[in-house]
Amino acid sequence: MSDLSFIFYSLRSRLLNSTLSVFLTAFGVSLALLLTQFGNHIQNRLIKDGKNIDIVVGSKGSPLQLILSTVYHVDNPPGNIALSDAEILMKNPLVKSSIPIALGDNWKGYRIVGTTHEYLDHYNAFVEKGRLWKNDFEIVVGSAINLDINSEISGAHGLLEGGNVHHDEKYKVVGIMNQTGTVLDRLILTSLDSVLKIHEFDDHNEKKKDLKNNHVHLEEKKNDHHTHSAEEEHQHDHHDKQSEDDDHGHNNNSTYQEKEYNTKEITALIIKTSSPIANINLPRQINKETSMLAANPAVEITRLTTMLGLGSRTFAILSIILIAIASLSIFSGLAANLENRLGDLAILRALGYSKNRIFKIICFEGMILTVLGIFFGILIGMIVFNFFIQAINSLNISQASFRLIPSFFLIITCVFFAGFFAAIFPAYRASKISVANQLSKNI
Repeated sequence: MSDLSFIFYSLRSRLLNSTLSVFLTAFGVSLALLLTQFGNHIQNRLIKDGKNIDIVVGSKGSPLQLILSTVYHVDNPPGNIALSDAEILMKNPLVKSSIPIALGDNWKGYRIVGTTHEYLDHYNAFVEKGRLWKNDFEIVVGSAINLDINSEISGAHGLLEGGNVHHDEKYKVVGIMNQTGTVLDRLILTSLDSVLKIHEFDDHNEKKKDLKNNHVHLEEKKNDHHTHSAEEEHQHDHHDKQSEDDDHGHNNNSTYQEKEYNTKEITALIIKTSSPIANINLPRQINKETSMLAANPAVEITRLTTMLGLGSRTFAILSIILIAIASLSIFSGLAANLENRLGDLAILRALGYSKNRIFKIICFEGMILTVLGIFFGILIGMIVFNFFIQAINSLNISQASFRLIPSFFLIITCVFFAGFFAAIFPAYRASKISVANQLSKNI
C-alpha cells in the first residue's frame, strides 16, 4: 500500500472527524478573509470619499455628524449656514479651493445634492452619457441609480425615502456619471440654485399659510370684541389700540422674518486649504471668529474607526484568533484519532516503515486537511462576501468586490503553516510507537 493510499484510507475510515476538522478550518479561514475584505473595503471607501478634503465648514454641532452627512452622506446635517457667510469664507487667502453643497431632498433614498461642476472634478468623475447640467432643475445621476436620460423625477423632502414630495417642480435627467467607486455613484447632482429655489418656494408657501392663519385669528379676535357689553367699551378701546400695536408689531416681525427667509442657506462648504499651516490655522479661525463649525475629515474618521474598532490592528488580532482556531481544529482532529490508529501504524512499522516515513505520513494527513480547509474557506468566504455585497448594493450603500489583497495571501500562508505545526506533535508521537507493545495489545 502506497503512502497516499494509506492516507486516504485513514481519512475515509474516520470521515466524520476529518470532515469536522476541514469544516472548522474552513470556518476560521472564511471569517478571517471576510473580516479583512470588509475592513479593507471600508477603509478604502473612507479614504476615497474623503480624499483631498482638508476642512468641511457647516453649522455648529457635532463635527463627526457634519463629516458623515456632507462627505459620506450617511447622516443628517446639524443645520445650515448662510450662503453670504460661505462666500466670504471662499475668498479667504487660506482657502485654495472650495465647493458649496446644499442638501435637504431625496429621490427613493438617493440624496439630491445642489453643488457646482467642481464637485465632479474633485472625484475625477465625468459624464459618461449625456451632459452636465446647464439650467435649473437639470440633474446628473450616479452610476448606481437606475435612471435614463430625459427621465423626470420629483424630489421628496428629507434625506430618507418617504418624505413629502415636491410636486411643483420636476428634475430632468440630462447626464449619467461614470462609475467612480466613491460616494458619487449614489448621488443626484444639480445646480445649487435648483435646491435653493425648491426650498424657497416651499418655505414661501408655508409662510403665506402662516400669515393667512394669523389674519384669520385677528379677525376672530375683533369679532369677539364687538360682542362684549357697553360698560367694557373703554376697556375694548384699550384692547383695540393694543391689538393695533400687536398688528404693527406682527407686521414688523413678518418683515423681519421675510428678510431672514430671503437669506439663502447652504448645508456646508468643502474646502482644500492653501498649505499645511492653513489647514491648522483656518479651522481655529472659523470656530473662534464665526458662527460656523470647521471639522477635519481625517481627524473625525480616525476617531470613528477607533471607537468602533475598525482599525487594521483590530482586524489583525481577530484574524490571528481565527487562524489559531483553524490550527487547533487540525491538531485536535489528528490527536483525537491517533489512539484508534495505533494498531494500523504498528502494522506499518512491522512491514518495514521507518519512523521518518510514519512521521511524514501523519504530517501529510494534516496538510491535506489544512489544504482542504483553506480551499473551502476561500470558497465560502467569496460566496458569503458576494451575498452581503449584493444585499448592501440593493440598499444603495456601497459597491465592492472580493480582492486578492496582501492580507489574503498572509492569512492563507499563516493557516498553512499553522496546520503544519499542528500536525507535528501527533506525527512525532505516532513515529515513536512501540511495535511490540501495540501488536501485543491487538492479539
